[in-house]
Amino acid sequence: MGWGLGTVLAVLTLGVATPAHGQDSVAVTLEAARTAAREHAPMVGVARARARAAREGVTAAGGFRLPSVGVEAGAMRSNDPVAAFGTRLRQGRITAADFDPTLLNDPAALTDWSGAVGARWAPVDFSRDAALAAARSAAEAARLGAEWTVRASEFQAEVRYVEAVGMARELEAARAALEAAAANERVIGRRAEEGFLTDADVLQARASVEAARAGEIDARRRLADARARLGVVLGWPLDRTPIPVDTLIPFTVHADEGSIEERLDLRASHAGVELARARVREAGGSRLPTVEGFARFETHSPEVFSGMKSDWTVGFTVKVPVFTGFQVESHRRAAQAQHTAMELEHERTLREARVELEEARRALDAATQGARAAEAAAAAAEEALRLMQRRFEEGLTTTAELLGAESRASALRVNAVRADLNRGLAAARLNFLTDFDHDDLSGGMDS
Repeated sequence: MGWGLGTVLAVLTLGVATPAHGQDSVAVTLEAARTAAREHAPMVGVARARARAAREGVTAAGGFRLPSVGVEAGAMRSNDPVAAFGTRLRQGRITAADFDPTLLNDPAALTDWSGAVGARWAPVDFSRDAALAAARSAAEAARLGAEWTVRASEFQAEVRYVEAVGMARELEAARAALEAAAANERVIGRRAEEGFLTDADVLQARASVEAARAGEIDARRRLADARARLGVVLGWPLDRTPIPVDTLIPFTVHADEGSIEERLDLRASHAGVELARARVREAGGSRLPTVEGFARFETHSPEVFSGMKSDWTVGFTVKVPVFTGFQVESHRRAAQAQHTAMELEHERTLREARVELEEARRALDAATQGARAAEAAAAAAEEALRLMQRRFEEGLTTTAELLGAESRASALRVNAVRADLNRGLAAARLNFLTDFDHDDLSGGMDS
């Protein structure tokens, strides 16, 4: 394995928060976390199911381009004069005696067994053509939206992973602070026994130890929370705890160069505009003529499978809506208003995306500089503490000054870790917002 057994063992035994009883700790890499989110995140499954539904909608909308064929079978028995005469006529059993007024007015009950095959086809229907285009736009929007959801889930997994690594680093800093405070307590206690310091100095040192212990307890709690949140994003059961193998906060910048309009979420938004435009054409197409052909072959007989008489019908109809109670125009205007709203919404989304991208770039630049400054401050505080400890041992400084220097050094160590965490999160966010790669959109869409 690429990260090595030693690394895993180091992570699992790094003094991290102990999982709850009955939970399994599982080492996980950043790439494995991204893969798990891509495959098992709940919202990914939802988005992919919607994309499949939209694809089926295209097939359904395009069904009018093929003839519809139906088969019928039935039986009827009636003494209704019209039905009886019509039945005899369809069965080919009309004779001169059937025109007797007495029989016409009071016929005997007749049975008719019928079967038919019918077909209808509308080769010219402008409204349905536009509805098919709308279904295709909806399917494209759903496809792009599903792929964006996959990317967003990967990004969320990366964020939670980086946070978990950062919390482990904070816990390490908190434990270092606790150890340093305990070491100071021992030194101060020994000097108090020698008569150089008072009980007040010992109590101050003990207070510093307990404060550091409280910080270590809170750091363990925050690490456990971070790992639990990571497990949720990965779609893991609650009895499995992911343990990131990284001991340093991941930091990689690979922002793609390209037009922001090519980003998946913005392409999905544009597909929504195309969908609204197709709805306008669909509504307008309702006022145009439609041409429909039909054909029917049927049989009638007085008994099942015997004495059958067949006939057939073929033809076509042209329908032109003349007045529909203003429904067509109202639908067209409503669709046009919706299209306008979608265009405005898309433009707003584009503007917000551009602003968000610039904010992400500035945030990464500021976080990088802040991380450097925090690291320099922590290093300076460590050196100042080292000098203060030497002066304290030589009796040239007070207990309060030593403990103050230790407190500042501990706080700045934690600040340096948090600044490094902010830098890692800023890099991940910029990578996500500049992900313009869309050559493999079909991957996993049918899963």
